[in-house]
Amino acid sequence: MLDIERGYWAKQNEEQDEDGASTADDPLSVRTMRVIPYVEDTKNCLLFEPEQALEDHEMASLQAALKAAIQVHYQLEDDELAAEPLPMADERSLILFYESAEGGAGVLRRLLDDPHSFAEVSREALRLCHFDPQSGDDQRHAPGAKEDCEAACYSCLMSYYNQMDHRLLDRQSIKDILMELATSTALVSPQVISLAEHLQRLRNLCQSDLEKSWLDFLEQHNFNLPSHAQKLIDACHARSDFLYEKDCAAIYMDGYHHLFEERRQRDHLQTECMEDMGYTVIRFGVLDHWGKIFHKYPHIFGGTVKETL
Repeated sequence: MLDIERGYWAKQNEEQDEDGASTADDPLSVRTMRVIPYVEDTKNCLLFEPEQALEDHEMASLQAALKAAIQVHYQLEDDELAAEPLPMADERSLILFYESAEGGAGVLRRLLDDPHSFAEVSREALRLCHFDPQSGDDQRHAPGAKEDCEAACYSCLMSYYNQMDHRLLDRQSIKDILMELATSTALVSPQVISLAEHLQRLRNLCQSDLEKSWLDFLEQHNFNLPSHAQKLIDACHARSDFLYEKDCAAIYMDGYHHLFEERRQRDHLQTECMEDMGYTVIRFGVLDHWGKIFHKYPHIFGGTVKETL
């Protein structure tokens, strides 16, 4: 209870009579109200949805295997990562992973930022489930264990946190799924729509064949796609051909007309203005070696960029 007239909080052992007045030595005024403090928190989460519908026992087993593998791969404690079935335990269509520790460890973002991380986690899941991650051969039990594991054990899928799912867990049911995921590559769309839809939107906004060729180059080498095309930067009265909004990087495709001195001077002034606004300006000329340019900015374009591309 809060005394809204004097700003005093009621002590835990204070009581009020039928008229609402405090019975303590230093009574509250009659103008009181009940206040319930609460806090809000934000956490990184990842929704995993298989392309094809899986049975409940497969989803439960996959949930346990991936959770354990992520924890091992990123050296997390059990209580730092949580996993739940969605929309409910009796109807498993998706798996929700979220970082349950205060502040989070940032592993779910890292899991997607690196195109090969999810494959590495899947191989770790195979090892935890007593399979050879390369050949898929069944090792039957964990190293040092004396008894074979038929469906699940506390060295692979079972844990204190998923006791309600123990009857569903079966490592054999997810072997083929994990073997496929172990060769996967993560391609992330910078928008909420799918990668293919976003790429098509970028193509539709292209104003030259050079811009389309650049997008083709990105797709061919699994580089990160820009978030926007033909984005206007009002402060510099400039329109970037492509923009990586998260990295504050503006991309310009310079055709043959940019080789003329007058246009080069104009491009230089435009670049200075953009850089003063905090943008990284990257220009791809029609005569440039694009592979070398990509190699200079791996934090923007991602992937394993080689100068010889």
